[in-house]
Amino acid sequence: MASSTLNYPLLAIPAFYLFSMVPHMYATSLLVSSGYKPNNSNPKASLSPSALQGKVPDAVLKKFQRAESSHSNNIENLPLFAAAVLASIIAERSTAKGLANVAASDDVTGLTTFVAAWFAVRAAYTAAYITIDDHSLSFIRSTLWAIGSGLAGYQIYKAAQILG
Repeated sequence: MASSTLNYPLLAIPAFYLFSMVPHMYATSLLVSSGYKPNNSNPKASLSPSALQGKVPDAVLKKFQRAESSHSNNIENLPLFAAAVLASIIAERSTAKGLANVAASDDVTGLTTFVAAWFAVRAAYTAAYITIDDHSLSFIRSTLWAIGSGLAGYQIYKAAQILG
């Protein structure tokens, strides 16, 4: 039977993929605004550091590289986020259907809170990664990465507890 409501946490997975593309689009816009035209027939090569060296100002190149690294890290974290969301949905559905005759609320794993916290932490992480170029301040970014990874790990742990 079709439901008239959407499972927003499940939709958060493709939403995070789209969110992950933002730093890449920003990185490309930095180059274009500096007068560089990437070659769409061979984009990875035309966006490599060796292809950009001397063609854009060093400050732009460094910010471009941080934005691309942020993009890559978001993509690398997508499977962890997806696993946490899917594990939580499975745990919540199993509990809602009466697994072990346990009646539970709709958000027994705190999935909605996790998704909101994940996006907030990853947004702060992305902003920190792109804007912080000082080594001593870069640990802010590392701390935000650890918080996000910890949130996902804890979410999977909560699902594992429910599923036994």
